[in-house]
Amino acid sequence: MLELILSTESKVLSTNLKTFEEQANQYLATLTSTFETDDDFAKAKEEVKELKEIEDKIRTAIKQTQNGEIAELITTAEQIAERFRQERLERDKLVKSKEAEIKKQIADKAVEKIAETRNKLVKLSDISLALEMTMPKHSIAKRIEEAQKNKRTIDSLTKAVNAEEASIISEISAEIGRLTERLDQINAKSAYLFPDAVKLIAAQDDLAPIIQQRIADEEKREAEIKAKAEQEAKAKAEAEKIQAESKAIADEMDTKQAVENPQNFAKMETIEPTQTDEPLADFVITVRLRNTTQSKAVEVARMLKDSLDDCEVKLNKAQ
Repeated sequence: MLELILSTESKVLSTNLKTFEEQANQYLATLTSTFETDDDFAKAKEEVKELKEIEDKIRTAIKQTQNGEIAELITTAEQIAERFRQERLERDKLVKSKEAEIKKQIADKAVEKIAETRNKLVKLSDISLALEMTMPKHSIAKRIEEAQKNKRTIDSLTKAVNAEEASIISEISAEIGRLTERLDQINAKSAYLFPDAVKLIAAQDDLAPIIQQRIADEEKREAEIKAKAEQEAKAKAEAEKIQAESKAIADEMDTKQAVENPQNFAKMETIEPTQTDEPLADFVITVRLRNTTQSKAVEVARMLKDSLDDCEVKLNKAQ
């Protein structure tokens, strides 16, 4: 260990420092304190000059006491002390910088290993997305950072980070298993019913009732679509049937009129148009038969066809 030895002997030969201090205090108390007239400012400027002269005399007296071997020894020692101070500051800065660098290297290595393990374990993109929701990368890095706190040595720092790294990898493995099992539950059913599969598997809620409800809702929707289609098909079939029967009746009436004796037409009740000057046009008369049978409706249609000359009669089932 370096050790500086300075052994000197000195004593004050003469001084009026105590008296000078009292005189100085009295002098300083008389300095101008008001600045209102030109004389005040002139006096103050003179006082500034006097203060500078007194200050220089005091410093000269001080320097005179620092001359000689003692002053030289003190100056050299101070220079050496300054070199040690500068080296201390630089060394302290360097140590802290290297400590931070090593801590970062250890943390980065742990985070990198966790990421590699994670990528090897994750096979599906849905699992990767869900895992980022439950164990995001930034939270993993934060855990590694927290593990480094209050560690004074590289050895204790490394052990703490390695322990946290192992714990995180174990948690990731378990979480991937949980997410995969939940995704299998969804994929075992109709996957299109779960566009939010990633969110569902990342959550903690029981999937069974969610899956059951969505399947029930889908079955209900499909049943409603099927029932509506069957109803529309049935209505269409009935309409086509009635149109076919109506056409058959019309054809039958036309055939009957063609073969019947012309004298029979005189027996039919006809509706003669009223004599008027109004212009001629086509009209449609709608007759709804309530609570009747199809055969009765056909019979009425035939009667209308027989009784009305040059009229088109159509028979359809009311909706």
